[in-house]
Amino acid sequence: FTIRVRDLEVPVISGCPSNITLNTIPGTCNATATWTPPTATDNCQLASITTSTPSGSSFPAGVNTVTYVATDTSGNFALCSFNVTVIDVQSPVINNCPSNISTTTDPGVCGALVSWTPPTATDNCGINSFFTTHSPGTSFPVGTTTVTYTAADNAGNTQTCSFTVTVADNQNPTITGCPGNQTVSTGVSTCAAIVSWTAPTASDNCVLSSLVGSHTSGSSFPLGTTTVTYTATDNSGNTSTCSFTLTVEDTR
Repeated sequence: FTIRVRDLEVPVISGCPSNITLNTIPGTCNATATWTPPTATDNCQLASITTSTPSGSSFPAGVNTVTYVATDTSGNFALCSFNVTVIDVQSPVINNCPSNISTTTDPGVCGALVSWTPPTATDNCGINSFFTTHSPGTSFPVGTTTVTYTAADNAGNTQTCSFTVTVADNQNPTITGCPGNQTVSTGVSTCAAIVSWTAPTASDNCVLSSLVGSHTSGSSFPLGTTTVTYTATDNSGNTSTCSFTLTVEDTR
């Protein structure tokens, strides 16, 4: 009769590497990992020990599994696996960030349309998003506004680029309805005259701060010529004036 002895024992793998964590090489989206390869023994005869990825290989960002397979001549096999994790720690790079911008208000409005050449962004592994708080051609109010661009990659690394847009109000207020020059006679038994007029009005492209006259309508004016001046001032300190004369003559 025949006795057949079958080998059912799998090989034994020793020295299986532990998990490896690496950072990406500067300027690339990968890292090179090295380790001491494991060894294998078998109760009968080892046929081979193979690996999915040899030591010294380049690995992309993320989790990469390396597997060793030991096989004996009977076809029994054993596995050994570990992970090579490559972490992208490099922030995106923003190129050509605009310089600070200074301008004045557009005619008749309290702001300015401002344009610029948008910056660009690059990353060693790729840009996930690139957004801005304001777009070129946006209307900016009087004062200083900060514009920020933010670039983010797939690993959550971010980079920002900021510049300011300063809009100055250089437009003077507008005075309308300025009275014309007047000539009046002195009153009865007096050497002066009470003079009235319709006060002018003022407007501004931004905010009018005040409209002040040097004299008030209905006041008494002495003999001779007096100049009445109205001054309009806005919140930025720009001013406009309106003047007219009141001439009081003694005709009595």
